Amino acid sequence: MTEDSGFFSEPDRMAPETGIMELIHSSGSGWSEIYRISINGQFKVLKVLKKEYRGRTLYESILRKEYDISSRLKHQNIREVFDYYRHPELGSAIEMEWINGCTLSELTAGGRLDRKLAMRLSDQLCDAVSYLHSHQIVHRDIKPDNILVTFNGKNLKLIDFGLSDADSWVTLKGSCGTPAFAAPETLKGQASGCSSDIWSLGKVTGILLSGKRRQIHKCTAYDPGQRYADASQFKADLHKKSQWGTILALIMVLAIGTAGFICFKKPVPTIKEEEQNKPIDNPAIIDELFRQATQMIESQE
Repeated sequence: MTEDSGFFSEPDRMAPETGIMELIHSSGSGWSEIYRISINGQFKVLKVLKKEYRGRTLYESILRKEYDISSRLKHQNIREVFDYYRHPELGSAIEMEWINGCTLSELTAGGRLDRKLAMRLSDQLCDAVSYLHSHQIVHRDIKPDNILVTFNGKNLKLIDFGLSDADSWVTLKGSCGTPAFAAPETLKGQASGCSSDIWSLGKVTGILLSGKRRQIHKCTAYDPGQRYADASQFKADLHKKSQWGTILALIMVLAIGTAGFICFKKPVPTIKEEEQNKPIDNPAIIDELFRQATQMIESQE
């Protein structure tokens, strides 16, 4: 005798025994809270619903969708997700990696970052976004507050997949995000795609790298078809040296009639007073002027 196959109800999985538990973040106008807990001597975090949202179908579905999407991701620049279960005090919970760091908003609050660090963080963010898109996942809320930078090593971690979407999902597909970093098509109520993430990526990178105006402009083109097709292309373009910068630097050097015509950060070899009105023909001076002019122009690209 054969029987029809079917689903069996899945019992609620309960949380493991925990030690320390403290609330570390509660979204002001949102529905979630973050707790830091200790499990077997290791810090982790739990993302749960605020008390007033627990048990409500829509918000339980949002939390479950976030887990289903983010649990697939294994990348060094994306917060790792470990498990999903029912906590006896907090209800449905996503167990995730604890990251000892600060948000990119906090890190940049004091002003521009060191150029080398800013470029490294931009590279890591591009890598994370490229990885997401290669798995048909759209983050839909890339912004400085959803990016953590570790205190130890200054490594970037992309977090908060509460609004993320994937091709496999047919629910919760509406437009969403944070207005200051959302693409024009998203603000008009259209569905967000990979190109919308590219827009947000460009806005965040603009905070880190003020000199990359051409690349940022392409990332944030109003027409999605004019943006970079992939975050990896954007990353590669950020590292390209502009030929025009070198040409302009050479023109600047050739146009200088005296050593005092332009003020540079570092002194060039001393020119005797009687030679100051003569064309520069000292190779050491020309080399230093060319180097500084090139550096100055490249910093503005």
